[in-house]
Amino acid sequence: MEHAADVVLESCNSTWLFDSNNSVFCRVVKGEGSHQVANSKWQPYHRLELEQGTEYFVVWLNPEGTRRLRSWRHQEHCDACGGEVTTELDLSAIAQLPPQ
Repeated sequence: MEHAADVVLESCNSTWLFDSNNSVFCRVVKGEGSHQVANSKWQPYHRLELEQGTEYFVVWLNPEGTRRLRSWRHQEHCDACGGEVTTELDLSAIAQLPPQ
């Protein structure tokens, strides 16, 4: 099954891709000169929550909310990492992921 990311969130060290139609996500780690896929495959998720009034987001991995990932969106002049704008993402690494 091919996945199409309809939601893309940039954190300080990763690009988070969400295919909300199939309820799966993939995280791509930013690196110098190349990008590495943090997870070897798209993973299921239950819900994506964007916290109002903040740059934080939470990925609910199960319906009960007992398994969650929390991160924040990278911003220009970012307080979290001190960095500037994010780098360009090469989607070729994502295209090489095996279908789930």
